[in-house]
Amino acid sequence: MNPLKPATTLMNNLKYPQKFLVISLIFSLPMVLMLYLLVTEINSRVEFARKEIIGNQYLRSLNQVWKYTLQGKVAIQDKDSNFNQSQIAESLKNLESVNQSLESKLQTTEIYRELTDVTKTLSKIDNSQNAFIYQIQINTIKKLRSQVGDTSNLILDPDLDTYYLMDTTLLRLPAIQQILTEIEFITRETSNRGFLTASEESRLNQLSALLKEQSQTLNTNLNNSFKNNPANNLSPKLGADLGKLLDNFKQISQDLDQAVAKNKTLSFTGIDIIKNSNQESFKFADKTLDQLDILLNYRINSFIHKQILISLFVVTILLVVAYLFVGFYQSVMQTVRCLDVAAKRMTNGNAGNLETISLDTKDELGTVVEAFNRIAVALVEAINSARSSEVKYRSIFENAIEGIFQTSPQGEYVSVNPSLVKMYGYDSADELISTCTNVEHQLYVDPHRRQDFVNLMAKNNQVIKFESEIYRKDRSTIWISEDARAVKNEQGELLYYEGSVRDISDRKAAEKSLQKANLSIILLNEQLKAENMRMSAELSISRRLQQMILPRDEELKQIKELDISGYMEPATEVGGDYYDILVEDGGKIKIGIGDVTGHGLESSVLMIMVQTAVRTLLVNNETDPIRFLNTLNRTIYDNAQRMESGKNLTLSLIDYECGKFTISGQHEEMIIVRATGEVERIDTIDLGFPIGLEPHIGDFINKTEVELNENDVVVLYTDGVTEAEDMEKEQYGIDRLCTVVLEHSHLSANDIRQAVIDNLRSHIGEQQVFDDITLLVIKQK
Repeated sequence: MNPLKPATTLMNNLKYPQKFLVISLIFSLPMVLMLYLLVTEINSRVEFARKEIIGNQYLRSLNQVWKYTLQGKVAIQDKDSNFNQSQIAESLKNLESVNQSLESKLQTTEIYRELTDVTKTLSKIDNSQNAFIYQIQINTIKKLRSQVGDTSNLILDPDLDTYYLMDTTLLRLPAIQQILTEIEFITRETSNRGFLTASEESRLNQLSALLKEQSQTLNTNLNNSFKNNPANNLSPKLGADLGKLLDNFKQISQDLDQAVAKNKTLSFTGIDIIKNSNQESFKFADKTLDQLDILLNYRINSFIHKQILISLFVVTILLVVAYLFVGFYQSVMQTVRCLDVAAKRMTNGNAGNLETISLDTKDELGTVVEAFNRIAVALVEAINSARSSEVKYRSIFENAIEGIFQTSPQGEYVSVNPSLVKMYGYDSADELISTCTNVEHQLYVDPHRRQDFVNLMAKNNQVIKFESEIYRKDRSTIWISEDARAVKNEQGELLYYEGSVRDISDRKAAEKSLQKANLSIILLNEQLKAENMRMSAELSISRRLQQMILPRDEELKQIKELDISGYMEPATEVGGDYYDILVEDGGKIKIGIGDVTGHGLESSVLMIMVQTAVRTLLVNNETDPIRFLNTLNRTIYDNAQRMESGKNLTLSLIDYECGKFTISGQHEEMIIVRATGEVERIDTIDLGFPIGLEPHIGDFINKTEVELNENDVVVLYTDGVTEAEDMEKEQYGIDRLCTVVLEHSHLSANDIRQAVIDNLRSHIGEQQVFDDITLLVIKQK
């Protein structure tokens, strides 16, 4: 079959304007779709960055509340502090206006209400009694900050420079500020006493270590941001302030370490350094937020500029293509019009006065015009030749061996040759034409045969080997075969039918007797032959392939830590069950078990693909279970699409190492019978997704780990075991499987496997096995 035939047929049925419209749409739709998808993607990235800016806006106001809350906590110990709780209320009032405009986007309503409730509690009691309430407020602010970071996309920032700026403002600086506040709180509390208690020494040591750790992380992250900043303008703007801040943090840590070592409190100068450093950290946070806003706005502008540039480019290309397409269309239509004029002149009987057509074109249409000119010249010659040939053709008509006829649409003979007159048993052509005036009822034995002839003519404009039984003049019957065509005028109106007739009575008689003797035998033989060949080949190949790839007993015996016994029996219709045990180079053992949907050769081929892909990934040292299954899925999905197959499979992969099973992938439940007699069932439904069903399943893959003790038994199986039915259609079931394994768990893996198979066979009885039966028993030595 010609693959281009459908396209050719479609184009032949369309006029040129329609052809150009179809081709234009086919060419333009993919580009428009790609432009739409690209613009949509850019818009989504722009909205992503704008939401981050919203998060920064919220954090600015929240930082003021955070700042005054930390100061309020310190003021409990600082009797000389000029702190006023109204500062917290004022900053919260500013935050309220921001929250009202952004709470629907950032989902902060509930947490903000908690914050306002805590603030009201603070205002009702003396500041010196508020230590516990301040801690609640600090925790609530941290919770609100985390909510803003999550819902504003800040925590998901895709660029390294802005990501680390976000990390600084959202996580690092607030953590350092809280540490400094707690240090100041403790040192002010102990300043009058002159010495530290053991618990205070321990807490200050912890805070000093945390301050060092957070300072180092802050330094590392911001330096990464500086290095990955394309404009290289972050370091000049933030580097100096960062250096001063880190120096202060270092000095505070050193002073704390010395004070703790001597069991003394910090001097008032040291406490002032802590306080000033905390204040400077808030200023640095504001600068960092400003730079983060600048980078995010720059990113948004670059996306918008890119969107405009791409749109302009695509529109320009489309306009150029449209311009060239219109020119091409005009050129084609000019040629068509010239050919149409010349053709009409020919049909009007002016062929003798034809003039050649001249067009200024060098394409294939120019070749058509040249061919038309040659046809015009040949037509003139043909008209002259036709006149001289008419006499010769008349002689052929009169002397032809086959019967030749012309009949009207109403079923009357117009002309017949002598051979047809003789074949039908008439004495002359005139007798046949005048006597047989209704072909439908006078000629055909079957009164509907003439209508069949007319219907075929209407559909195909011809009939070939149209076989019918007819009456001769003496009412005897013969069989004839007609080859005829419909002759029409210029307007497409039917004028008459003309054709030839052959007498096939002898052949029909022979066919009838032969058909009667052989028809039933041939049909039965062909049916049996085709069915036997198909079933034999498919079942033989599938069973051989399944058995060839199973792990051999000598391979399983080489595994020292585990006692393993496997069993697989194909069903009446071969399916696609799979299991394998592979030992990696490092001694790690990988166990796989799966079940392809459906039965037959296609399922077996997909199972072999899985086994080959698993071994290939192991050879390439792919050990991560999530990447392993995702890569395997993509391979099977692509092959299934190429095969135009709807097959997929459930598959679990188990890694064993040092008494631990790591399970990933979705399959039947895994049964564990402990040496103590406990039975555990591991559900794998949330550990993966069917292989080959979707191109990407990485988000669905998970893993779980199970520890094995001595003499613990693990059972893996396919649904051919649990769904096996007896004569009453009752399934074997997982509960029965667990019971049999538990009763024989003291035996070897091979004996446990045999006990299960024997019990399963007893359950099935004489019932047909509809699915593969696969069982894998593993016992920890």
